[in-house]
Amino acid sequence: MTVVSSRGTAFGAELVETDASTIPAEPPGDLIYKHRVRLREALTNLWAAREIIYTLAERDFRAQYKQATLGILWAVISPLATLILFVLVFSRVKTFGGSQGLPYALYAFVGILCWNFFSTSFGNGGQSLLANKALLAKTQFPRECFPLETMCVQALNTLLSWIPLAMLFVIFGRAPKLTTLWVPMFMVIEIIFAAGIGLAISSTVIQMRDLVQVLPLVTTLGLFATPVIWPYSEIPTNFHLTGGRFVYKMVVNGHHVAAHWVGGITINLQMVYGFFNPLGPVIYGARETMLLGHAPNWNLTGIAALGAFLYLAIGYRIFKRLEEHFADIA
Repeated sequence: MTVVSSRGTAFGAELVETDASTIPAEPPGDLIYKHRVRLREALTNLWAAREIIYTLAERDFRAQYKQATLGILWAVISPLATLILFVLVFSRVKTFGGSQGLPYALYAFVGILCWNFFSTSFGNGGQSLLANKALLAKTQFPRECFPLETMCVQALNTLLSWIPLAMLFVIFGRAPKLTTLWVPMFMVIEIIFAAGIGLAISSTVIQMRDLVQVLPLVTTLGLFATPVIWPYSEIPTNFHLTGGRFVYKMVVNGHHVAAHWVGGITINLQMVYGFFNPLGPVIYGARETMLLGHAPNWNLTGIAALGAFLYLAIGYRIFKRLEEHFADIA
């Protein structure tokens, strides 16, 4: 079998016959396009597009309350409704009510604010590329602008939610401690963590649309797996993983009274949990500094920051590797 093709010459086009068997089934390996992530260039382009992020965030912030009767008040009502539910259901349960002598409403609301920012950034940010399919196919600015602008919208909503928090301080006759100045540090860790998760999920959802149905379930389960309604101190610091034995110290009336663990492997589950879920130490640190006046636990804060940066690095890497297919799939 022969293939007829044209070849340009000085005197015009010339037809050339080629044996089809000599044509390779695939192009040479060096011609296959490989998407390479250049971190510095990507970050430079993202910084140059920061005005686009602000514009998209303003558009979405206005749109979410535009046709609502109560308008922007929903940013305050939503966390308050969650707080009322928590107080009615969980405040009387001993395990959930360990608020360290603080009013449970105040104790829980700090956790609710931290959780709401992350959960909405996770849920809405995960679907941000799908929600902007038209722009995705027609624009050239960095695609990570979409999940990041969603985080900006949620940050504005969270700032508005601080109004009822201030009211709770007045109602219970308390004031934020001086160590509240450390709270922005915990918020930065949460933003880094949320950005990493949001970038990874948004790039994966556009590849596998079924994940859209999974996101609400993950958010619901994550609420109970994160110390929002229960204290972080419930996680043991000395967990005996394997081996070892109990050695009893005394016997009273034939009963063993006290014992201690000897041998085996002991791990600090608070540190392990904080690495895999930096939101836990963030909520714990915000409560300790704002409500109790304690200095930050630098071990937990450090492991949470390390985990958050790792999530961001991996999430951004996943996003940039999948980015080349976004316009085709969307």
